[in-house]
Amino acid sequence: MNRGILNLFLFCFCLILVGPGFVLSAKAQVTATLELNKPQLLPRETFFVRLKIVNFSGQTLVFGEDNNWLQFQIENEVGEVLDPISEPPKVEGRFTVESSIRATKQIDLSSHYALEKAGRYKLTAKLYVKQWDRLLPVNPVKFDVVNGSVLWQQMFGVPLKNGEPSAQPKRRRYVLQKAKNLRMMTLYVRVDDGPGGRVHKVSPVCPMVTFNEPVAQVDPVGNLHVLCQSGARIYNYSVLSPDGVIKIRHHYNIVGSRPRLVFKEGKIVVAGGLKLLRPDDVPSRKNVNEKPKLIVPKAANKPIPIIREPIPEANKRKQ
Repeated sequence: MNRGILNLFLFCFCLILVGPGFVLSAKAQVTATLELNKPQLLPRETFFVRLKIVNFSGQTLVFGEDNNWLQFQIENEVGEVLDPISEPPKVEGRFTVESSIRATKQIDLSSHYALEKAGRYKLTAKLYVKQWDRLLPVNPVKFDVVNGSVLWQQMFGVPLKNGEPSAQPKRRRYVLQKAKNLRMMTLYVRVDDGPGGRVHKVSPVCPMVTFNEPVAQVDPVGNLHVLCQSGARIYNYSVLSPDGVIKIRHHYNIVGSRPRLVFKEGKIVVAGGLKLLRPDDVPSRKNVNEKPKLIVPKAANKPIPIIREPIPEANKRKQ
């Protein structure tokens, strides 16, 4: 009787040890990692994080049925957890990951966390698998927040939109900053409400050379025009809205003279240089709805000449 009780106890003990092993084995067949577009950011810069899921569990996994399956956390270099400034970003949206398949989910975290101070940070995440009722480990990613050098700044009044009642004009500020990113100097535009005020957007504009600083002007409707030398002979011309959105992006080559910003008929335009056509122009020159056109050689449009057989000389004389 005592031996039977002992065998039952050993059997239950083995089940306790082996049970979590099966869960760990299944979790080892599903890996999740975080990725950023670049390892350095400016304070309050817009940044997206990508979650990559690789499934080799032999099962089809379901994610995104609610907004709790993926949660983020950012720590500073001393291990302090940063408090979010808004509700968690929306990650809801059902999708499945079949076995032997990779899936990627991209999320904008810039509106959820206010990364104001320069330093080293670590981004971690919790991935919940509802089918297993388990949290899966996610490989974290580290990044740096660096302060850029201010090149130029100007306050401006935000124009009223259609239908808005007349009121005291809103004031915002454009700030041009430069920072080294991946061994390359990059020009950024920051739109905020002034020193210590709300930051609306921080976006990279273009790479820039170190020997020629950019030129910026604000037009009467509040758009920012920036002309920046991005290569030995290439200039980038960008126009941004008061919300920090790039509305126009063109490129110019130094031909005859250097490109420059001038006023013409009450508008800011680029004079000098040769305008280039590039696939990254804004607005894009590609029309996704346009049907492919058949390219026919010019010679094919000409009528085919009628070639007659030669007439013998004798026959010509008789006529």
